[in-house]
Amino acid sequence: MRSARASAPSRIDLAGGTLDIWPLHHAMPEAGITVNAAVDVPASAELEVNADGSPGIRLISRDLGSETAYADLAALDAACAVRSCGLPLLSEAVRAVAPEAGLTLTTHATGPAGAGLGGSSALLAAVLGALFVATGRDPDPLAIRTLGQDVETRLLRKPTGYQDFYPPLLGGCLALEGAVGGLEIERLDVDLEALANRLRLVYTGEPHVSGDTNWRTYRAYFDGEAHTVDALHELASISRRMRASLRAGDLETALGLVVDDGTVRRRMAPGVDTPGIQAIDAAVRAAGARGTNVCGAGGGGCVLVVLAADTDPEAVDAALRKAPGEPLPLRLVPDGLRVETL
Repeated sequence: MRSARASAPSRIDLAGGTLDIWPLHHAMPEAGITVNAAVDVPASAELEVNADGSPGIRLISRDLGSETAYADLAALDAACAVRSCGLPLLSEAVRAVAPEAGLTLTTHATGPAGAGLGGSSALLAAVLGALFVATGRDPDPLAIRTLGQDVETRLLRKPTGYQDFYPPLLGGCLALEGAVGGLEIERLDVDLEALANRLRLVYTGEPHVSGDTNWRTYRAYFDGEAHTVDALHELASISRRMRASLRAGDLETALGLVVDDGTVRRRMAPGVDTPGIQAIDAAVRAAGARGTNVCGAGGGGCVLVVLAADTDPEAVDAALRKAPGEPLPLRLVPDGLRVETL
């Protein structure tokens, strides 16, 4: 084994979030597409192989200010089997790869907890990337996504989606279409700087739990609840039109569809919209913004603000400083996972 270091960005979802949860995209009358982009809110992982050859495993989360240790891989496996492991996401990732040597794994996620930016998936991408390289495996994006999604499902004990992994792994602006037999991934030719200039990112200060919101939506769809069924079909239509607009270089139409997605999403299921989200939306619209969308499953987390072509950015920024929540820097990045040996 070799020591390794990895980093990966998080993501903003522009349209079609939730449609990536298996098998929703197969149940749609027409293709359900998720459009998202990599944002410079990175997660990092550094793996050091024990120099003395000891089998101990030490896991450290810098952002959580927490750490846990196991005598060896067997002890880690035993703790995870009864759901009593410390730092469960890191523990389950190490358990899934099963490295043959002892190690210290140190991680740092820079995004706020429960931000709706797919931060746990970005962290998993970085951790698994480091583990793959450290153990001599090819850090293939499909292999990391598949294993990472399995780890998340094991932790949540609920269906999970694939969209949160691909911006961390590949970077850029992506259209992800769940197709029979596999996933079609398209890197859209988008001016990332121009897109970012028309967006603002605000953390509401209310952490969200996407698994719970997604599970309610998932069950309602398959139970045939008309309100949710109609909303998800409308989101699928919006996402297809957004992909077509970005393919054609029509940023104005695409940005309007980001707002349309947000309008449908907030009425899709109870708990998606909150008083804090409503207050941010009202404040930026009064300042001339086109509207907003929730990030991830909503219910807190981050809000994406969309500026109109004639919006005064300074007026929106001033409104955000007075509104609830915390504005965050937003820079879209073309590159995904980076791994190096130490």
